[in-house]
Amino acid sequence: MPLTMPPEVEATMADLAVSARHSPDAYLAAARSSLLRLLARPALLDRTRLVRQSGDLGRNLLFGTEEISVWAMVWSPGAVTPVHDHCCSCCFGLLTGRLRETWYRPISDTHAVASRDAVREPGYVACMMPSGPNLHRIANDGPDEAISIHVYGYDHRAQSSSIHRTYAVAAA
Repeated sequence: MPLTMPPEVEATMADLAVSARHSPDAYLAAARSSLLRLLARPALLDRTRLVRQSGDLGRNLLFGTEEISVWAMVWSPGAVTPVHDHCCSCCFGLLTGRLRETWYRPISDTHAVASRDAVREPGYVACMMPSGPNLHRIANDGPDEAISIHVYGYDHRAQSSSIHRTYAVAAA
C-alpha cells in the first residue's frame, strides 16, 4: 500500500501516469521534471514514515498505477544493488545523502566490467529507457543514510521489481 502523500504530490504523480500513456520521450521529460520539482521541496516527503532496513535498502511505494510505480528508497550505509538493467523506463533523483553509481559494460549474458563511476549528490536526476545495455549498480558507500526517489514504467502489482537481469562483476 502506498504511503499517504500531500495532494500536490498525488496530483503530480497522477499527471505523470497520464503522460506515460503517450510517447516515451514525453514521459521521460515529464518524469525528469516531476522529480526535479519534488527534489526541490524535500519537506513534501515525510521521511519519518519511510521503511528502513539496517545495512540494506528500504523500498517504499509512494504511488502506483498500471503505467508507473514511484518509490522512495532509503539507503542505509553499506546498501548496494546488484549490477542490473531494467525491464522498463527508469528515472531516479537523489533527495538526501550521497550515492555512488557505477556503470558497467556487458562482456557476456551473465558478466560485466565497470566502465565509469560517479558520486551522486542531492538534486541529481537521471532517466533512461530499457534499450541497449544500461547496466549500473548503486551503492551507499558513505557513513550517512541516503534517500532517492525512483519512477519506473511498470505496474508494481504485476511484478515485484523493475530489474530485468543481474550480472556478476568480472575482472577488467
